[in-house]
Amino acid sequence: MRLLIVDDERLTREGLRDETNWKNIGISEIKEAYDGLNALSILDTFKPDILLTDVRMPRMDGIKLANELRRINPGCKVIFISGYADKAYLKAAISLKAVQYVEKPIDIDELEEAVKQAVKERMDDLSSNENEAFARANSSLVRQEATLKMIGESIDEPQLRKQLDWTGFDLPSPVAGATVLVKVIDRIAETDQAMTIITNAAHQLVCPFLLAPKDNMHYVLHLFPGSACRLDKPTLSTMCHELASALSSHYQRYAVAAGAIVCGIDSIRQSYITAVVRMQRAFYLPPCAVVTDDIALRSFPEEQKRLLMDNIKAALQLERFDEIDAAVQQLTDLIRECPMELVSTTKDLYCRIAIELETFAESRSIKLFTLNNGDSPLEFILGCHYIDDVLSAVKSKIRLLQEEVAERSKSATASRIMRYIHEHYARESLSVGDLSEYLQMTNSHLIAVFRKSTAKTVKQYIMEYRVEKAKQLLMEDWMKMSVVAARTGFKDGEYFAKVFRKHTGMTPSEYRNRYRP
Repeated sequence: MRLLIVDDERLTREGLRDETNWKNIGISEIKEAYDGLNALSILDTFKPDILLTDVRMPRMDGIKLANELRRINPGCKVIFISGYADKAYLKAAISLKAVQYVEKPIDIDELEEAVKQAVKERMDDLSSNENEAFARANSSLVRQEATLKMIGESIDEPQLRKQLDWTGFDLPSPVAGATVLVKVIDRIAETDQAMTIITNAAHQLVCPFLLAPKDNMHYVLHLFPGSACRLDKPTLSTMCHELASALSSHYQRYAVAAGAIVCGIDSIRQSYITAVVRMQRAFYLPPCAVVTDDIALRSFPEEQKRLLMDNIKAALQLERFDEIDAAVQQLTDLIRECPMELVSTTKDLYCRIAIELETFAESRSIKLFTLNNGDSPLEFILGCHYIDDVLSAVKSKIRLLQEEVAERSKSATASRIMRYIHEHYARESLSVGDLSEYLQMTNSHLIAVFRKSTAKTVKQYIMEYRVEKAKQLLMEDWMKMSVVAARTGFKDGEYFAKVFRKHTGMTPSEYRNRYRP
């Protein structure tokens, strides 16, 4: 499929060209134009199947260009993009039968879906002869599309067979076979490379097959036994292990899961679903696992989960990091015995542990996650592909937290300062001078020691601690703002409200209304 991108902003054109995986969505050739007139001049030598055009442009806008294109190339599909949600343009887009109207800033996923739809509509519009010519010239793409159609909820079998016939693939009748799901986790893996490796390995199985990438990590392989290939459970298992052996020559982290052997083209989806369920099992196994059978259903007892989570929380408050590490290890060992637990459920459990660690770290002014680099407790866990990865990741944070706490504990002076503040924060007159007198040191030395240990000034810490205590008191409906202010060391309600808003971005009343149970 050929695509013409028309936009008067060079950066937008380049961004669309470079940030979209055009090949994966059926686009083989792309041209660019900087406005409508420039696009018309290109049409003399380039006949696009899809026009992706901005609406507002100098000299000739996208609506006029689309009208001209309809006259020259009526079969071309049009997708409008614009930063203006203007009803007039929307009406024009409808009258021109545009595939979609995409607003700026452009969401790449949304755009890819629009182009996929345009590719589909363009293929559907082509005549049988044109379809056949296209299928022969793009047999790989058509076969991949057919592969993914088979795992959809509904299949037009006659049309599917016709498309495959055009590519030279003879789909057995009746259809019998199995789906194998391959997951390649190595970061260095590229789709084309993985497709080549799996294709070469599949050819060695001496069994007709269809293969397509499901996403940038998963590959769907349909196996169809014929006269030269008998398919039963032992044979399918052998095939999967041979496929894994081929993958092991190139990758260090992958998984192979076989679906059920089925009959009927409508049953291929069920085989795929079985493979997806079995692929869940690979999460609980070491890398390079091959899963070909179902396993006994066994759920992790909720009572054990709660007990272990309570143990982790209690040990964390007491700063017993060895106990935390042991509890996480015990949790993981128990989870391994319950591999039918959904991966999402398991990851959610570890996310809760990571959040507990982060909450504790924040209470000690320790930076455990670098949020501005996409390192949040959620992303930290979701990015793991194996239970061992999760365990290693959580343990690394426990060690980091232990090291940071140990480093902080070396500063006994800072700890005594914080303890004194915790005990006397409600006293309005609390000052650096009080702390200096209590610890028998000069103001300047006390301030320097505290700042080095906590990265905060004494005054800043006092205010933050008072605000945190105020948050707790605000959860009590009966307590007036003046009482909250007095109990947390503020001279009056007005000053309390000013400081509270500075630290939280909300007034005390707003905070109470938003977070009160």
